[in-house]
Amino acid sequence: MKFLQATGCYLRTFGQLFWHNYCLCCNCETSDEDEFFCPECWSKIGFCLVETYCIRCGREISAFGKLPVGCPKCEHETILFDSIACAGIYKPPISELIVKFKLGDRTPLLPILLDFTQKAFQRASFYDIVDYIVPVPLYWRKRFQRGFNQSELIARRLKNKKTEFNNDFVKIRETEDQTAVSFEGRRKNLEGAFAVRHGHNFKGKNICLIDDVKTTGATLNECAKTLKEAGADKVFGLVLAVAGQEK
Repeated sequence: MKFLQATGCYLRTFGQLFWHNYCLCCNCETSDEDEFFCPECWSKIGFCLVETYCIRCGREISAFGKLPVGCPKCEHETILFDSIACAGIYKPPISELIVKFKLGDRTPLLPILLDFTQKAFQRASFYDIVDYIVPVPLYWRKRFQRGFNQSELIARRLKNKKTEFNNDFVKIRETEDQTAVSFEGRRKNLEGAFAVRHGHNFKGKNICLIDDVKTTGATLNECAKTLKEAGADKVFGLVLAVAGQEK
């Protein structure tokens, strides 16, 4: 046993001469104890993660900024999903990590982004009443080009003994990238873009939609609308980050 322990120690020491951990944000070398980020980037990430936010729109607010329904920033917005939970706000370095993850094929980022999402899920008011975890789908062509759906990668790995992963919600129409569409045009861009697979019944079920970023809420709204038309009782949103904090 001592021989095996000594051998393992020598191998680790030998390996450290050739392999190092590098920060996934700034690429500087990190300590052996941290495989993801350097201390400086961890500190910056901490400022992106949120403790209190509006459960109607997801924007960060103080505990004193809550209204009976939502917050002052969203009280006049049309929101079709029943509640939302988020890990953080969409600003660097969280925003940079999300872009690298889904557009730079940096799937090694999945474990840490999943950890952020899992913790947000466990804190959500709807954690104990969800029946299905459903990723916001990509149109087949975009999924083929990217090689994966980032929301599905996270959704499949979220842990909740009371829920099931469900992939029967699909995108049936190709749409313009939401970032290229005006604020007013985003809802129209997505009209009729989603559907439930033939033969699947969401009637009476509580759905948790998974997406990476909520910007205007148009995508979550259209998804919630379609799922409720298919019989879903409640539709919640769970996202990594919420943009639009300045509004």
